[in-house]
This record gives sequence, structure tokens and C-alpha cells, in this order.
Amino acid sequence: MMILPALVLACLGAVLYSYLVYPLVLFVLGAAVQGRRDAARVFRKTERRATLKQGELPRVAIVISAFNEERHIGERIANLLALDYPADRWCGYIGSDGSRDATGSILSACDDSRIRAFVFEQNRGKANVLNDLVSRTQEELIVFSDANTFFEPGALRRLVAPFQDPGVGGVSGELRLAGSAGDNQDSLYWRIEQFLKFFEARIGGLLGANGAIYAIRRAAWKPLRPDTICDDFCVAMNVAAAGQRLVYEPSAWAEEATPDAIGEEYRRRVRIGIGNFQALCRHPEYLLRTSPGTAFAYLSHKVLRWIAPHLLLLALLGSAWLGLDSMAWRVFALLQLLGYLGAAGLFAASVKGLRLPGLLRLPAFLFALNWAFLVASLRYASGRYSGSWRRSSR
Repeated sequence: MMILPALVLACLGAVLYSYLVYPLVLFVLGAAVQGRRDAARVFRKTERRATLKQGELPRVAIVISAFNEERHIGERIANLLALDYPADRWCGYIGSDGSRDATGSILSACDDSRIRAFVFEQNRGKANVLNDLVSRTQEELIVFSDANTFFEPGALRRLVAPFQDPGVGGVSGELRLAGSAGDNQDSLYWRIEQFLKFFEARIGGLLGANGAIYAIRRAAWKPLRPDTICDDFCVAMNVAAAGQRLVYEPSAWAEEATPDAIGEEYRRRVRIGIGNFQALCRHPEYLLRTSPGTAFAYLSHKVLRWIAPHLLLLALLGSAWLGLDSMAWRVFALLQLLGYLGAAGLFAASVKGLRLPGLLRLPAFLFALNWAFLVASLRYASGRYSGSWRRSSR
């Protein structure tokens, strides 16, 4: 009977570790690594950052797969054409994946030689379109982005600078979420994620990339399976699993709008969650063939987060079973249940449009996040998903 209490505490401890302890451990490790690097630079008299001169700028292919993006595609093209990057050193490859709105016609109307438009009649899913577009590129670097993302004018220069190091296989820029007047707490969660990404990169354990703005060497490209959902994560982790470094460059940034409704964000996270479990089951090499820093971060930051709701349910059921013979465990189980029901109530109120006070938004968001992971795991296990598009404001 002593095994069950230990299991309950281990489940709760794993969740607390991932959300609270791991960021602190990561910060300490990151500070130690940076201190060692700074000391080495002082003794070697080397520069902290590499900069690219005009004549050294690499040739870049910007790849974007779009579906029903008539609201954004015109502005996105204008955004690309305004980049501070030599016109003869980049080319945009933009594909409309069987869009049912005016996306294809807007693309076709662009007559700038830097934009190569591909209007596909059949809707095949994002992974298929990315495979198709990348196969048409010839540039040495491939930059991936989205149709509803907007680059800061100097972002491309900063994004490609780290590739001067031959050991770098991929670079992730930073996604900034535009302000929201709604009750969605994704912006707060995203800031925490940026903190983790920064320090994970510092210890050599960057996980995936911001799908809105990231780049890889064309030689490191590995075609995606047709039903792949989290394409950005898999593309970048394939680079890491091949033994090349992923770098985080926050000065290369892009912007997207934040959805006001937490319910809309929940639906997006269910889909991402399915992609997470898909990657976890299909690609054990992300844990077994990557660097120690990457494997540590992947387990601590990703895997434990994805299975957190399952661990919490196990802890609740175990506490309830122990409560049959112990008042203390009975109270502990009741407190857990009340906490989850309270967070569920806050989430339900948010979905119905109730504006929550600041401190109550976070538990509502965390419930939505973990409920989405739970639903996603069940849908992945049952096979009720596809690699086709789902539209949202992000």
C-alpha cells in the first residue's frame, strides 16, 4: 500500500517540477553556461555576436503555405517586399492550399519577381504544401513563416546571421503577440515560454521553433509525413536529431494577433496537442538522438507538460482510493477536486464571455491548456484527426 502514496506524490511532483522547478533549474544552468562563455570571450578577446556584411548575405527562400488567408495575404506580401534585405538575395515561395476564398487570386495578381505564387486547386494539408514548395527552392537557407505573420523590417538579416557558424543548422526568431482586449491569457503564457526558450537555447537545448519565423539550412531539410500537424516543431527537431545546433535569435522578431476569446485558443491548442502526441510517438529520436541539453529540456518542458493532465488525474484517483481508509487523504482528494472544478468553472465563464479579474484568468487558461492536452491525447489515440487545415485568428 506504500506504493500508491508514493505514486500520487510522484505524479503531483512531476507536474510541479515542470511548471515551477524546471524554470528555476534552467535559469541557474543557463547562467552558469553564459558565465563560462563570457569568461572564455574575455580571455580570447572575441566578439559576442557575429554580424553579416552586405556582400556576405546568403540567398534565402521564404516559404509560406496559406489556406483561406484573403484577409492577410495581400498585407503579408507587402510586408515581405518591404524587408531590409537585398532584392536579389531572397525569393518568396507562397502556396495557396486549395483555398476557397480569394487567396489564390490575390497571389496570382502579384507581379513582383521576388514572389513566386503557387495556387494549388486541391486542399492537401500544410505538410504536403511545405514539401512541395521546399522542393522548388534552390536557395541555401529556407525561412518558414505564416500568412498572418508580419516580419519586422530587419528580421531577415538578424535571422540568418547565426548561420555563419557551420555548426548551426536552424535559427528560431521570436514571435510577439499583438495586444488583446479579451480575456485570453496566452500572452502571459507566451512570455513565460519565451523565457524558457531563451534559456533552453543557452544550454544548447532549444526545442523546435516559432512557426511564425524560423530558418534552416536547405541541406538539413527532411520531408514531412503528409499528416504532420506540428510542422514547425518537427522541422526544427529533425535538425537537432541530425546533430546540428538550433539557435534562438530574439532580435529577429515577427508579430501576430492574439485571439480575444479563450475558447478559440482552446480549439487551437487541442489541434497542437494532437500534433504534440503525434511527434512524441513517431519520433523517439527527439529524445534519444539529440544533445543532452535538448533531451533534458524536451522531457522537462514538453513531455511532462503534455502528460500533466494524465498525471493529475492519476493523483486524484489515487488520493480518492487512499481516502477510503484515511481522512487526511480524503481531504486531500477533495481539495484537488475542488481546485479542478473551480478552474473548470472559470474557464466555462470565460467561454461564455465573462470578463474575469486578472488573477483568475491564469487558472482558467491553465485548465484550458491541460483539458486541451487531455482531449488531444484521446483524439490521437483514437485516430480522430487529420493533417488538414483548421482556421483560427492565429
